[in-house]
Amino acid sequence: MDYTWEEIDQMADILEAEIAGGRFDPPAARNLALRVAELCPDIRASMNLIAVRMMEHVESTK
Repeated sequence: MDYTWEEIDQMADILEAEIAGGRFDPPAARNLALRVAELCPDIRASMNLIAVRMMEHVESTK
């Protein structure tokens, strides 16, 4: 696997911010989720679901 714990930690921070109703960058979250999905096949399905949710969040704010 080519991912770093830093990427996993960033994703966790974004998800925690989302849960808490805090501010986060949905496009950046989507890109990170897609990157982690590519690098870590074990959690690919979950990361793809997060990427879809982030895209829906972006679309709903237009």
